[in-house]
Amino acid sequence: MAAAQATSDGDTLRVQGELDFDSVVGLLAMTETLFVDTSLSRIDLSGVSRSNSAGVALLVHWLRQARRYERELVFVNIPAQMWSIIQIADLDTLLPVA
Repeated sequence: MAAAQATSDGDTLRVQGELDFDSVVGLLAMTETLFVDTSLSRIDLSGVSRSNSAGVALLVHWLRQARRYERELVFVNIPAQMWSIIQIADLDTLLPVA
């Protein structure tokens, strides 16, 4: 398992590595105050090498956080494997994607 990382770059959070049940826990802790402390509006997933349903659940959590703080959020460069899970879970109309 490759540890997942997230780094801020202006208004974009760049996520890298594998998003699975183990790594998502660390990302949740790392980003707990994400929408309080920054003007984040984009999450770039181009660096995600693999994901399971835990990665998709993380996106839903981030979207809820953003909405709680009345922030607009868009997910960009969603990998095909992750997009398939999103569609199967019928979340493609819920998650804002560019």
